[in-house]
Amino acid sequence: MKNKNPKFSIIVNLKAGSGHAKKIWPIVERELKRRNLAYECFYTKAIGHAQTLAKEIAHKRECDIILVLGGDGTLHEVINGLLFAKQKTPIPVSYIPTGSGNDFAKSYGISNTPIKALDQIINCQNIQNVCIGHYIEKIGGREGFFINNLGIGFDARIVHKTNSSLTKKGLNKLNLGQFSYAMKGFSAFLTQNTFELIIGERHFKKAYISIVNNVPYIGGGMKVSPEMSPFKKGLELFVVEKKDIPNLLKILSLFIQGKVDKSPYVHRFKNNKLAIKTKNSQFIHLDGEEFAKAEVNLILDTQTYPFWQIHN
Repeated sequence: MKNKNPKFSIIVNLKAGSGHAKKIWPIVERELKRRNLAYECFYTKAIGHAQTLAKEIAHKRECDIILVLGGDGTLHEVINGLLFAKQKTPIPVSYIPTGSGNDFAKSYGISNTPIKALDQIINCQNIQNVCIGHYIEKIGGREGFFINNLGIGFDARIVHKTNSSLTKKGLNKLNLGQFSYAMKGFSAFLTQNTFELIIGERHFKKAYISIVNNVPYIGGGMKVSPEMSPFKKGLELFVVEKKDIPNLLKILSLFIQGKVDKSPYVHRFKNNKLAIKTKNSQFIHLDGEEFAKAEVNLILDTQTYPFWQIHN
């Protein structure tokens, strides 16, 4: 970056991590002032507002770096806003994680300690291009982007139950938000049915879990795609079928432990482009946020976006 004293536009979601960000932001702001860094702050007001703010910032182009302070959901919105802005020269993004899961930060190598994460930004000297997942709905033509993963079935049902529960808020207050996904797993297990899944020419009659990843982690640190990296182009889709209850319980145990890649009953597909559809409506999530409950018919590929942050 040519400017040695960059100006930051900072998008802050004070509600991230059930209010954890509200405690972190004053610490970060004091450090910004202590270092005499130029910045303008924008606070999100509702779901979707971070995407609107990012798009507006991109069009005005009055900053050198867009710094996001929030969780994976906030970063998801910002990246969508910036990519939909269709910039000729994209403004790079930096990130201070304050959410409950922080899967992107784990995958990228961003510290969970706010000041250390800020140091990774200040000491950065080169842009890091990050792989971003992209989807297009074949019915309706809606499209968008994801930074971590897109899940269908059991995983998405966990997200639905977790995000609508008081458990997540309580655990976030104890800085244990990553366990809320595992705690809701049993409830989702009792209510999730199998579904027919079609991937290209492959048919799965009793699919139970289907997740598309471009990073290793999901659900607050469960390592399900160890070979994936935000710095490598490509997607991995893995499918779990429900053969019988004992086998499924074993797979789900490995899933919670972050060792599902060890199971021989997990089907994996790696490519830069994937086609996926279901025969009936299923819960769908994007980056740990509910997307829809609908019949799936998607084309998936990747794009890149520049980040300004050292990775460990």
